[in-house]
Amino acid sequence: MESAAKKCIQWGIALIVAGGFVLVLLPQLLGLLAEAVGPSAAIGVGAVELLTGLIRWAIIPMGTTLIGAAVVIRVLAPELQRSSETQPSGR
Repeated sequence: MESAAKKCIQWGIALIVAGGFVLVLLPQLLGLLAEAVGPSAAIGVGAVELLTGLIRWAIIPMGTTLIGAAVVIRVLAPELQRSSETQPSGR
């Protein structure tokens, strides 16, 4: 497997797994944080919740996109190598 495709697969899987953990565990951790600090930290908890919402909506799609890119690299790399071999080097 090409090194670029391998890196895309590794990063894609890591992002999907991390996104799953963020999706499942972070709301519970934010709830515990809000309970521990009390109502005085509502603005801070709201800001952290907004930031984590953006992360949740971006991490998993980015991981799947990287896996898709690895598939495209894997399919097109041999084709590009074949076309470069058939073309004359001195234009």
